[in-house]
Amino acid sequence: MNKQQFKEMMGFAIKRCEAFEKKLTPKRQQVFEILLKANKPLSAYELTDQFNKQINTPILAMSVYRILGFLESVGLVHRLKLENKFIPCSHVNADREHQLSMFLICSSCNKASEVNDLNNSVKSLFRELKMKGFTPATSQLEISGVCFGCQQSTANTIKKKDK
Repeated sequence: MNKQQFKEMMGFAIKRCEAFEKKLTPKRQQVFEILLKANKPLSAYELTDQFNKQINTPILAMSVYRILGFLESVGLVHRLKLENKFIPCSHVNADREHQLSMFLICSSCNKASEVNDLNNSVKSLFRELKMKGFTPATSQLEISGVCFGCQQSTANTIKKKDK
């Protein structure tokens, strides 16, 4: 995320909280900033550690959990249930919201990416589930696997060993 994108995300976060008639307090903002800069999902304890390394005023993990609950309630972060980690929502902007989310989680490098469902395949999947009489407990789909970068890295390592 470049500086301009970061600035836009923080501006949106403030507006988003105001729309919910809530405040993005300094601690909430600092936790959100750490998540934005992380480039991978973080657990509450990882966030607590990073917060305490970066900010002069220490914070307890319980406070970070409350902050994450707040950020999730206003749609700024997602909780990845498979990993029990948190990631900023990559589809937030002033014009559009989404009700269904799909995440690709790399089991090798631990990066996660939120997929933009332009062709509504996730919506179609959830409709199909409902037609079959199955009610999903969550409106989010998480797929664990290996990302392209890690696949390439593994392939390159194997090629070097074969030489």
